[in-house]
Amino acid sequence: MIFGKQQNPAPEPDAVQENPFTEAAYALVEMEREGGLPEGFDLKSAVQDRVFAELLGEFEPKAAVRIYAAERRAEDAEEQAKARMSEQLMARKALPKSQRTDRGVSARPDYMSMSKEAFRALEQQYRSAARSGRRVQI
Repeated sequence: MIFGKQQNPAPEPDAVQENPFTEAAYALVEMEREGGLPEGFDLKSAVQDRVFAELLGEFEPKAAVRIYAAERRAEDAEEQAKARMSEQLMARKALPKSQRTDRGVSARPDYMSMSKEAFRALEQQYRSAARSGRRVQI
């Protein structure tokens, strides 16, 4: 059954006209009736596609169906891969970026940016170290 209408059985080969598209239509109807179409193959949308019509003109109907189905699966897989890549890129953009700079941080204290209390505490440490005889390098 194609396009919601009951089809007559395919005529005998002698009764088929010389038109290759008529022969292809009968072969497609026969393939559908026998269950020879690939799984998920939508014959209704395929016959409306110009690419499928071109394939029917170049190849046998069975080969045209297989080629068309393979091309559709490949296009679907490509679209899914592009969608996955897009999702991955969006996920990467959402990750926080490092706020660190590439240059190293000096181990010496920065006296200019130090608070008064921290400076006085450091000064006391140096004085007590100097009193105990340890060498202090500033």
